[in-house]
Amino acid sequence: MAKPKSKFLKEGYVKYKKFLIRSISVFIAAPIVIACVWYGSVPFLILISAFAIVSINEFYWMMQKRGFKPAYFIGNFFTLFFIVFAFFALKKNWEPAHSAILTMAASVTLISGLFLRRPKHVIVDVAATLFGMIYIGWFLSYLLFIRSLTEHGAFLFFLMITIWANDSTAYLVGTLFGRHKLSPDISPKKSIEGSIAGLLVCIIAGIIFSQYIGMDILHAIMLGALVSIMAQVSDLVESLIKRDVGVKDSGHVIPGHGGLLDRIDSFILTAPLMYYYVVWFVGK
Repeated sequence: MAKPKSKFLKEGYVKYKKFLIRSISVFIAAPIVIACVWYGSVPFLILISAFAIVSINEFYWMMQKRGFKPAYFIGNFFTLFFIVFAFFALKKNWEPAHSAILTMAASVTLISGLFLRRPKHVIVDVAATLFGMIYIGWFLSYLLFIRSLTEHGAFLFFLMITIWANDSTAYLVGTLFGRHKLSPDISPKKSIEGSIAGLLVCIIAGIIFSQYIGMDILHAIMLGALVSIMAQVSDLVESLIKRDVGVKDSGHVIPGHGGLLDRIDSFILTAPLMYYYVVWFVGK
């Protein structure tokens, strides 16, 4: 396709090309993700492990851009260890062991400061290493716990559908009708109008999907609202990190989308919330 000459047509061409690349990426990735979630077992473990390893390295790359020096090996090891542990600990009373490995990871990370050879920067280096492990590995491990609650991961599909509905609606409404900035200092493109629309559609999507999994409608409304709010907060947290570092994207691994962390950021803080709500309230 020949590139148009006028400025207006050039801008349209660039947007169309970007949209096409993003769409192709989604059409390729979405069936793989859905199939792994449905099947569970080792394919799902491999999927989440891959997500976690790519994301932690994108996070550490951003920390390096900020001038920190995280311990890559330790961070990658414990991030993967959290995920693998969650896979093999899908049973009752796993919380004590889960807490124990976090304590061990924190201890090893603190000790690693002795070998980073940056005594004047040891606090920020160790903090960046530990924060990355918790932010990526620890929180994403809850996706495996959510998946284990039902045979084919119904609650995880609930989380995926509501977050996708929330993000898509917030983006579209914000782009077309957004007038009031949600958080201009952190993410200038997000609007209050988009945020409210995302919340409402997320609740509606939760109600509709809850009918297929037999969830009480009141829990569906509450979960839909909580997921939307926390997903938006989780997205802003990652945006805040990128703003502090001074980068637009966490990476370039997904054509047209930027980094993988940019695509899963809404799930990071939402996954633990979803799990404990379901276990404490829905399961009763």
